[in-house]
Amino acid sequence: MNSLAGSLKRTTWNFFSGSQLTFGPGAIGTLTGVIHREHVKRVMVVSDQALHDTGLVSQAEVAIKNADSAMEVFCDRDPSTASVVELLAVAKTFQPDMLVAVGGGSVMDFAKTAAALFGSDADLKSVCGFDRAPERSVKLICIPTTSGTGSEVTHSAILKSNADGEKVVIRSQRIRPDVAIIDPQLTLSCPLEVTAESGMVALTHAIEAYLVRNFFAFPEDFEHGLPFEGSHPLGDLYAEKAMRLIGRNITRVFNDPDDLAARSGMALGATLAGAAFSSCGGSLVEALQFPLGAAYKCRHGVGCAIVLPAVMDYWSGIRQARLAQIAAFLGVEKAEEMQPSEAAQAASAWVRKTRQQLGLPENLAAVGGKQGDVSKLAASVCSQQHLVDLSPVTPAAQDLQAILQASL
Repeated sequence: MNSLAGSLKRTTWNFFSGSQLTFGPGAIGTLTGVIHREHVKRVMVVSDQALHDTGLVSQAEVAIKNADSAMEVFCDRDPSTASVVELLAVAKTFQPDMLVAVGGGSVMDFAKTAAALFGSDADLKSVCGFDRAPERSVKLICIPTTSGTGSEVTHSAILKSNADGEKVVIRSQRIRPDVAIIDPQLTLSCPLEVTAESGMVALTHAIEAYLVRNFFAFPEDFEHGLPFEGSHPLGDLYAEKAMRLIGRNITRVFNDPDDLAARSGMALGATLAGAAFSSCGGSLVEALQFPLGAAYKCRHGVGCAIVLPAVMDYWSGIRQARLAQIAAFLGVEKAEEMQPSEAAQAASAWVRKTRQQLGLPENLAAVGGKQGDVSKLAASVCSQQHLVDLSPVTPAAQDLQAILQASL
């Protein structure tokens, strides 16, 4: 960090994004035009094998064929660090001008990682962390098939390591997709369990982005910038709209998976939440779900669903006014008429009720958590210090333990 950074009060904030976002039912067909405009001759499609087997990816393949581009399809059943090596070997032979990722968050993160390494001398280990990815030599298009991580607009990629099963994380403005194409019709076939879990990830991103520490609390880094900016006005705008959309549609789409209007609301909500999270940041929920996933093999959305209400309650002292606003954004009845403390409690109660309606695990015990695990889980959060630092109040070890206890 620049030696002056610690002495300067931060007065500016940043908001980063890709160059194009296309949204709406049937949007996948616009891929043809993107390829034409970019004068792309060779396209490599990256997806999940199970998803490809459903025929969903064929819509992207048709759009690429309509552009008269050569095409190679690479699918993996469980994208991981080893998969990146395999993909790069195929890409080295095919020499694509563009990668097109079609899938959920793990597929898009997989493609983002491969795109960052393609044509570079860098290896995976060297780009992990913040601002270590090289300039990209290939165009990247992301087309989500779930409404969850918002990876189609973020600067993050998280992959499972084959060496130890832990997650590796890359964060860099250079890995943001050039184009995000969000077609809600692609989510119509999303299984209910995935719909519920991915929806909870999107909700977590929006809520945490709205509640994290303010941007002016951080020193500037003139050399690299910051992994996350902290809360700022534009991030608040995105987070608020995301919460309103998710609040109206998350149970609606779960109860009626064929409701395209509800699917569209969730798709847009997830993308906006991803944009807010990617700029402002996430904090204790995201930090806690890492050790929960490692200890109990619970998926991202499950971990978020279990600890989100307790984290909201923990922040209620310092973020009471914002939590009261969240209650209104989510659609809590008469939230505007409540006292701030009552509305703040109503916000976390809404999350607990929604979690139950979606059939998600309601506590750590449901995924194998035990009382004796609490201290170790809390201690392991220190590996996510950059997320902990975004908390509006700095937690002590006993605070993290209390959150986990409340989640048991």
